[in-house]
Amino acid sequence: MLVAMASVWHGPSARATEFSRPFGDFMVLPHGQPIPVWGIGEPGAMVTLQFAEQSKSTRCDESGRWRLMLAAEKPCDQGRDLVLVTNAQRVSLKEVLVGEVWLCSGQSNMDFTLAKATGGRAEAARAENFPQIRLFNLTGVPTDSRAYETSIFSRLNTKDHFTGKWAIASEASAAEFSALAWWTAKIIHLQKGIPIGVVENAVGGSGMEAWLPRETLKSRADYQPLLGAGWLDCPQISAWARARARLNLADKPMAMHPFQPGFLFESGLREWSTFPFSGVLWYQGETNAEIADRRWNERMIHDLVVGWRSALKRETLPFFMVELPRIGGKDPLRAHWPEFRQAQARAAHRLTDVHLIATQDLGWDSPDVHPPDKLPVAQRLAAAVLNAKSR
Repeated sequence: MLVAMASVWHGPSARATEFSRPFGDFMVLPHGQPIPVWGIGEPGAMVTLQFAEQSKSTRCDESGRWRLMLAAEKPCDQGRDLVLVTNAQRVSLKEVLVGEVWLCSGQSNMDFTLAKATGGRAEAARAENFPQIRLFNLTGVPTDSRAYETSIFSRLNTKDHFTGKWAIASEASAAEFSALAWWTAKIIHLQKGIPIGVVENAVGGSGMEAWLPRETLKSRADYQPLLGAGWLDCPQISAWARARARLNLADKPMAMHPFQPGFLFESGLREWSTFPFSGVLWYQGETNAEIADRRWNERMIHDLVVGWRSALKRETLPFFMVELPRIGGKDPLRAHWPEFRQAQARAAHRLTDVHLIATQDLGWDSPDVHPPDKLPVAQRLAAAVLNAKSR
């Protein structure tokens, strides 16, 4: 999705000049490396990008796409405008900072909001004291236990599924943001003293297969059963996830669904390709752990990391992966969690710059899959980020 933000001046009638979704008011641009910026405009039109002391120009290609590269900037906590100018239009993104930007993804334990977390309400009330933390809450359609109403089906495509925009940290924006992402970002911000941007796009119940890029899914023969209309009958996908998708889709089983293999990457990450994230915070596995096949799960973890790095054009993108915690009860759906933890550990060991965050001791005795005390996990995540050799 391409969006025009902030103050806009229109000259003579022309196709709107727009920034791509990653760019908006109140955003954080990554520091210390060249910064790609892209969007759309009138085919053939000259566009000029201005930020700080920089000015870069190019022409839109025949399809109207434009792309420019800003030189590396130092961290800056003073908001400045990112401006795009053509002969017909001027688009200004306001209050843009420079620092680090982290991508936080996975399923419901990453999506678990600060408002629901232990101590989270009080924490959210203090969020306005950290205006250099900027939050981008990408929200997809719900995956809870219900049949979708007609309005939801209009969003079940890779263009419209996720909605959201950048926001300055406040009680309202933090309360509805990922608790784990918020606390991790806050610790990093306090330690480093630079602006931190956090993009969160986790989807409750989502399996890894939904986060694999399409080229990864097409690259292996044993992934072929995941593709096409037969995915709802594929035993390599969690029976729980398939049942939930059938419930959501009701009488439209051929419609797209967030759990469909490849859908979440294509709808929530493809357009961020080349954005220089500082790294990925990944908390996922509860759904895939239902599949009693450690080798299969290890391969999927491996292919997700390698696939994201390739598709996002970030070959050294660091991953910080949260281990599944301990929970109580005897639900048979949790029987294979120990094997999944082994798959996580083996994949992290095999891959460069993938860090496994131990949390088995941080669970709780309830059978609820969502331990609400997210601060200790965030402290470990932040410590791993700050101590990583690549940082």
